Amino acid sequence: MQKVYVLDSSVILHDPNAMFQFQDNEVVIPYVVLEEIESKKRILENVGRAAREAIRHLDGLRNDGQISQGVLLPNGGRLRIELNHCSLDILPLNSDPSLVDNRILAVSLSLANDESRPVILITKDLAMRVKADALGILTDDYSNDKVALPLLKDEIIVMPLEDAEVVEYYKNKYIPLKEPLLPNRCVKAVLSDDTVLPLVSSPNGARLGFNMGPSHASWDIRAKNMEQAWALEMLNNPEIKLVNLMGPAGTGKTLLALACGLEQTVHEELYIRMLCARPVVPFGKDIGFLPGEKDQKVRPYMQPIYDNLEYLLRPRKEKDRDRDREAIVDSAIDLLIKKRQLEIEVLTYIRGRSIPNQFMIIDEAQNLSAHEVKTIITRAGEGTKIVLCGDPDQIDHPYLDKESNGLAYVAARLNGQPFYGQVRLVHGERSELATRAAGLL
Repeated sequence: MQKVYVLDSSVILHDPNAMFQFQDNEVVIPYVVLEEIESKKRILENVGRAAREAIRHLDGLRNDGQISQGVLLPNGGRLRIELNHCSLDILPLNSDPSLVDNRILAVSLSLANDESRPVILITKDLAMRVKADALGILTDDYSNDKVALPLLKDEIIVMPLEDAEVVEYYKNKYIPLKEPLLPNRCVKAVLSDDTVLPLVSSPNGARLGFNMGPSHASWDIRAKNMEQAWALEMLNNPEIKLVNLMGPAGTGKTLLALACGLEQTVHEELYIRMLCARPVVPFGKDIGFLPGEKDQKVRPYMQPIYDNLEYLLRPRKEKDRDRDREAIVDSAIDLLIKKRQLEIEVLTYIRGRSIPNQFMIIDEAQNLSAHEVKTIITRAGEGTKIVLCGDPDQIDHPYLDKESNGLAYVAARLNGQPFYGQVRLVHGERSELATRAAGLL
């Protein structure tokens, strides 16, 4: 049976193409939703971009007829603007008529009473769904862009190794495979004495290898667990152009990425520059505008990157530690920036850039939408490697969730590509306090 879908403004601001995603059903946009979208079009952020794109789609549909009467969509469905002619008397007593949500609920309830077809309100607002359910209105979340990450155990391949294969590995640093695996998969090799060896399949899936043994380190940083060993292997493999590191706080995502970036930029000179960026999305209430030049304004948002850089660039000699350690670290960071070996940037200014031969680290990537992640990845020029770090369970963006953020989108769409590798880090290594608190609180 054909259905009627009423779209909330939160859905259109999340995905301006949402009106085309309901197949051959009828899509209804209340007039008050148009007013709310129009009020957002001047915002110089993704919300404003989505509002402007949605308005362009609706303007293009005017060529096919009067949208208040309904126009056909390319997928066979129909779109109509509902003029909110219904009364708010159908809502519970003392409902505020000035609230946009109440006007949308009134339209949905009126359509449900008049239509013989099922009427479903689509919204990403949790409170809106609760209120709709209380009124007896069918409601659902917009799930067209949601992806489901596989279970952690399904991403790791457990493979027993014969003694002859182990000897061949230590001799040649790789093991040929009779049956190819998916590219860049994490492999837990079990030896005959039940010891475990971390291996990674090659970009063509034809063999297993691992170069980051105990004698190898990136900027004096070594793996503390198997997941970190897999991460270091992928971060140091120039054939893997995009690495996705996912895991909770304290698992070492940013630290490992920065250590490998410094090693390959400063020591090995594989890249001309290490570029670090993160989305400007505050945790909790924003403190407002910040004074100073651009570097001073973005410093609070980039402080997690500076914290890890200070740890990596700390003086290693005791005589240096006795001196002004903070001044030494600051001068080391300033020197890298002055030599243009290090650039710390906000993602606001990345559109339109072409970034060749650089080691890019995008921290807190779970706060990016799928469109933003696509924009960032398509900035990469020849010889550039991109590392995405984030935790899908820690999202501060109001329009994203665990299944619709850019980090999960990349993991679902690019898994199995020869240029892509991903590791799910599990064990916290920041401190015993942080690890115990993450598990108990």
